[in-house]
Amino acid sequence: MIKEWKAIEQKKLAQVYLIIGVEDYVINQTKERLVNAVLKEDEQEFNYANFDLEETPIETVMEEAETLPFFGDKRLVIASNPTFLTSEKTKNKIEHQTSRLEQYLAQPADYSILCFVAHVEKLDERKKLTKLLKKQAVVIEAKRPSEAEFLKWIETKAKENGFTLEQAADKRLMELTSGNLTTAMNELDKLMLYEFESKKITLLDVEKLVVRSLEQNIFLLLDKLIARDTAGALRIYYDLLKQKEEPIKIVALVASQFRLMNQLQLLEKKGVSAQQAAGILKVHPFRAKMAAKQARGFSKEELDFALLKLAASDFELKTGFGEKTQKLEWFLFELEDFRKAKRAY
Repeated sequence: MIKEWKAIEQKKLAQVYLIIGVEDYVINQTKERLVNAVLKEDEQEFNYANFDLEETPIETVMEEAETLPFFGDKRLVIASNPTFLTSEKTKNKIEHQTSRLEQYLAQPADYSILCFVAHVEKLDERKKLTKLLKKQAVVIEAKRPSEAEFLKWIETKAKENGFTLEQAADKRLMELTSGNLTTAMNELDKLMLYEFESKKITLLDVEKLVVRSLEQNIFLLLDKLIARDTAGALRIYYDLLKQKEEPIKIVALVASQFRLMNQLQLLEKKGVSAQQAAGILKVHPFRAKMAAKQARGFSKEELDFALLKLAASDFELKTGFGEKTQKLEWFLFELEDFRKAKRAY
């Protein structure tokens, strides 16, 4: 859990906050807690400002933070995407006079709460401004949770609301939401509403109510391929088409998964664990774990063949060649034939 939340809820507020990370649930919950702690409902219209620094210069944000509150004691200013704190190259043409921020940090306004939201894994620690901001601000990490941390989030929220989770229900919820904490928490709200009287969430509840993510369906499709169940893989594909999923998106996700399996297989041969590989490849640890398991069901030659065929399918889809709904079908048949020929040889 996020230890800084308790202080915010108790209205023990810092003048400056810095949220770093890509976990949307933590980011959104932190912002919500700040709004509730700093402002009354009737003050939000006048004393709350939310800026995107890819569209707004930092000088405008500083002017807002330095403006006295209107009909209230405090002003809350949130500024997202401070790319000038990262090493990422961006296409935005906004020029930031960061000296204004340096001046503000030297003496923050006591009537304003300023919060920066950096939706990145890490900042550029070599930059003077990054060091200064991290020194002056309360830093809240919105990092992707590990599997154990993910399950702890689920169990804690259920317990706080007076619910118990049947064994394996939380793990199944994690699987069906592909380890996306925001989605899982939304689905948990739905489950708690459904079992409001019993206060107990079962594995059956999760199976019945939680909608599989597109990514989870792709995992299942690949499981069918590993089991050499092409018909089963096709059924999943046809179900996705019935749900109005675009063939080009499905092919792209299948290709992405095969690409990840190939990378993980190569890293595993070098002694790199799935958890370490997740950091190297910048993917969700849960996704890396599942893909590493699936990669063991394919040989290197099969993965190379699949990537070659998927690249050709992707090109044909983007250039309008042939019937788009048949591209994945042909890929599945070609991969099956390749594996049969390889076994026969």
